[in-house]
Amino acid sequence: MTYTPTNRLLICATCERAEGRSARQDCAQIRGALKLAGLSDQIEVEATPCLGGCTHPVNIGLQGAGKGSYVFDSIDTQSFEAEIVTLCQMYLDLPKGWIEDARPLGKLRDNLRARIPALD
Repeated sequence: MTYTPTNRLLICATCERAEGRSARQDCAQIRGALKLAGLSDQIEVEATPCLGGCTHPVNIGLQGAGKGSYVFDSIDTQSFEAEIVTLCQMYLDLPKGWIEDARPLGKLRDNLRARIPALD
């Protein structure tokens, strides 16, 4: 039986990117960073259709069963790789994924566009 993580990092597949870059490459890069951090078995990374922030590409989302959900915009995965890994670690460490103090996320926190509490 294959284990499927209940936490997902979504990367918009329809956002426009710098020339030569694709959602597939963004996903592979973040998967690799999460693997190095020992988190790849807890967070699935996948491309997804539009996350609704088309005016500020690239958009990413983070969601988990029983946890809050987040959407960030204006993300260059290469520039924000370390902060995305920190975000994922914080998310996993919090029982409901609700981040009260986003300072450890550095500049990534300025790109937060939506924060939705867990459905109880």
